[in-house]
Amino acid sequence: MKKIFLPLLALLCLILPAQAAGFYDLTADYWAGAEIQRAVDAGVVNGYSDGSFQPGRDVTAAQFCAMLSRSFLKEEYDQAPEGKYREMDACLPVLEGTEVRAIYKSSWKRWNRYVDQPLSRYDMAQIVYNVIREKDALQETVQLSTTEIADWADIPEGYHSAVFTCWGLGILKGRSDGRFAGEEHLNRAQTCVIWSRLDELLNGPYEGPEDPDAGVEAKEMPAFVLQEGETVQEMMSRVNRGTPRCEEGRLPNGKSRTGENIQELLELAREGCPDGTVWSTTVRFDYRPQRFSVVKGCLSFALAVSDFVFGEEAPLTQYRELPTLAVGDVVHIRFQETERVLIITGLDREDGSYTACELVQNEKVKWDTWGPVSGLVDARGFTTVYRRW
Repeated sequence: MKKIFLPLLALLCLILPAQAAGFYDLTADYWAGAEIQRAVDAGVVNGYSDGSFQPGRDVTAAQFCAMLSRSFLKEEYDQAPEGKYREMDACLPVLEGTEVRAIYKSSWKRWNRYVDQPLSRYDMAQIVYNVIREKDALQETVQLSTTEIADWADIPEGYHSAVFTCWGLGILKGRSDGRFAGEEHLNRAQTCVIWSRLDELLNGPYEGPEDPDAGVEAKEMPAFVLQEGETVQEMMSRVNRGTPRCEEGRLPNGKSRTGENIQELLELAREGCPDGTVWSTTVRFDYRPQRFSVVKGCLSFALAVSDFVFGEEAPLTQYRELPTLAVGDVVHIRFQETERVLIITGLDREDGSYTACELVQNEKVKWDTWGPVSGLVDARGFTTVYRRW
């Protein structure tokens, strides 16, 4: 079979889906990606420490109140007493008519019950309706017939105005079968959509974040190549001297730390050390990274590339258990007398695969390695992950 080789960046464009809002579990075409991005940019919602967003996770009353107090109820938050439930206290006026408020009153005005349970669609609608009234944002008559809501007769007393208004404004509508289904819960993705629609009603259309690299002129990088007669230590001393110092949150070339920009610098490293480059365990190939002991062979190559891409002054963290991988991570696998190193160049979260630059002990550099991430998790031997993010 005829093999077709593509340049690294072109290959990555084919197999590496972009990540909405930078979270590995959100592809670029995720249905709520734009709304999640809007909420993240506004600082009202965050992801988890492993780099995920977990869009299908239920939203609790405490979490939704945190979103509101960071956006529409900032004054109320500033005036609320400090403590574990400050966001709930800030939102107290807009919780009127909800089960949350009812349980609060029945619990001697304590927030330790229910608030960490999933929020119902009924209560979400009531809270949103209360915010709209609080901000006097209902400027026109809602055009809606109750016959459009299949379960209108089943909606509990007290929630009708909230459901009618939220549905009519298109902020919180029903299911595909025409029911509002108010007893059901809402997940994180759905809540970001609801929040963004409410934000547009209160504050106008979303203009989006500024491009962090707009107006940034890329800095010139030194050649990552082993010149005739050089040792690797000499090469990296030359490269590191010529590499611009990094600003916080940026790469040595001045661009922001995104997967795409990291891939661009990996491509420069590939140009200097392409497929077939010899890299042995002899003394010539030893390298001592900053704040690190001397490394040899495969790991010497990987950490030299890492220093080139991220800057030698960038912090280096070691993981003994495989974390959620990111572009630029170095995976070092040792088993008895053999070793293997991978520099992650791309990740496909959907099918659980990676692309990488690979070097096996005393063999040649190979840039287009592909494999399942599960194979790294189950790799035999001692595995260490080095990260510069």
